[in-house]
Amino acid sequence: MKTNLDALLTALCVHLDDHVLPSGRKPGKRGPARLLTDAELVCVAIAQVLLRCDSERHWMRAAPDRIGHLFPRLPGQSEYNRHLRDAAPA
Repeated sequence: MKTNLDALLTALCVHLDDHVLPSGRKPGKRGPARLLTDAELVCVAIAQVLLRCDSERHWMRAAPDRIGHLFPRLPGQSEYNRHLRDAAPA
């Protein structure tokens, strides 16, 4: 299952980055640069759902072991939650 999940997340990230989501930071955004692009964030959120982790706190503790080899720069829980809220309109 792990290789199938890896392949799915990789293909999804490439498709989202190339065809679906706008790339780059929006002008006027302040603060430090995000650790994940919007496409990577969507893939991490989809992995959370597919691996049945309901709690974001639990997911952010488990994510490095489960998908850390695909996304080596995972954000903390608060940044993950804030980035998900900001990316919701996209």
